Amino acid sequence: MTRRALLCVALVAALCASAQAVGRFIDVSPAAPRYFCTEDGRAWIPIGCNICFDRLYGTEGNDRAACEARYFARMRAFAANGGNFLRIWLGHPFFEVMPSRAGEYDPAAAETLTKTVRLAEELGIKIKFTLESFRSVLPPDKVGKGMYSAFFNRPLYAPYAGNMRAFYASRECFDIYLGKARYLKSLGLGDSPAVICWELWNEINATGPLDAYEDWSNRMLDALGALFPRQMVVQNLGSFSGTGAFRIYDYLGRVKGNAFMQAHRYLDPGAELDVCRGPVDVLSADAVRELLDRRPDRPALLAEVGAVRANHTGPSDLYDLDAKGMLLHDEIFAPFFAGAAGCGQPWHWDHQYLDRHGLWHHFGRFAKAVEGLDPVAEDFRPFRTETKDLRVYGLKGRRTTVLWCRDKANTWESEYRRGIAPRTLEGVVLPFSSQKGFSVYLPWEDRSVALPAGPCRLPPFQRSCVVRF
Repeated sequence: MTRRALLCVALVAALCASAQAVGRFIDVSPAAPRYFCTEDGRAWIPIGCNICFDRLYGTEGNDRAACEARYFARMRAFAANGGNFLRIWLGHPFFEVMPSRAGEYDPAAAETLTKTVRLAEELGIKIKFTLESFRSVLPPDKVGKGMYSAFFNRPLYAPYAGNMRAFYASRECFDIYLGKARYLKSLGLGDSPAVICWELWNEINATGPLDAYEDWSNRMLDALGALFPRQMVVQNLGSFSGTGAFRIYDYLGRVKGNAFMQAHRYLDPGAELDVCRGPVDVLSADAVRELLDRRPDRPALLAEVGAVRANHTGPSDLYDLDAKGMLLHDEIFAPFFAGAAGCGQPWHWDHQYLDRHGLWHHFGRFAKAVEGLDPVAEDFRPFRTETKDLRVYGLKGRRTTVLWCRDKANTWESEYRRGIAPRTLEGVVLPFSSQKGFSVYLPWEDRSVALPAGPCRLPPFQRSCVVRF
């Protein structure tokens, strides 16, 4: 065989191996149930982001073709930087296949959706589809003028239910919702390994009290589990920012059909809980702890994280200042090293923050930090310690320990409110030693440093570093 032929064979083999990896469904690992794995048992770490829809769709100059081009460009930028997990809202007009009448479907939206899944297959991205997001079922002439009132209203259900409690009690509404899911399955989405999860709702607690939706949620989790047997099904709740969140997240922890635990949490100056007004790494790690306290036998994900004006009245003004992505860095790194199954999944993905400042590379830095880690084989256990200068979030495995070290003096408040630039930490010694040495990854410099055996003396760094031994 010629050298060129050998190269062709090798290339085909590599492409086939890549296709097999991309073509696997994902589930909770039976060997290490706080993590995910492929069908053949290989660990899978979700490097995720909310790129839920095109926010400008329907405004001047933003028809479907223009928005598809922009949306697909973001998917490509995300994947090029190691991203492998995407959340998409199927209730947004950009993706809504049943826009106005029960059982009548929009072929243009269906085509956009199909093209999105095909591109995800090509890029190796897995998708969580959020089936619905509305909070009222009023006729259009009854919708108020408040923020997001029309956006979160679904008049399609108005002939069958006068309010959300009636919606959850209605057999007709149940069948219409499930009929949309069946249509999505008819498009082939139930057979695509790019689609790994169906989420019933975005922040279902915003639609009413627990006793209104609990029974509906349990029945729909069972129905969707039967409809999509190769894919996970989950429920979703709103921001863990007030005392009322403890009760509804207790509920989430006891739901049998819920494949994994997930929370939303934001840096919110109007939040009731003190932790939501402090350092982003702390609020992110604390959300993961809350989830694992409720279900230590399920993966936990920080499924929405970001920064907002008081009480979620808009994206934070900190985004104007955070061109380097310090907030994003903490949102991505802190959850995994606090025990989550993957990185934190930021909101404000478009012109409001990530795309605006070109911050996709932060996902690539996280991908490098966790490269080669096998959470299933290691069955990592989270721990936390501190030094005078650092908060240290650690994962201890069977053979490997990995640490994310965060400078305590550098926060959004110190850097953006008081104007204090991040310091360079030098000569920091961690309370760990190793007979085989350490490796240190410096994500803000995108470089690795090998350290000798003995005490762990860190190289100079700013903001954070990742240590592995």
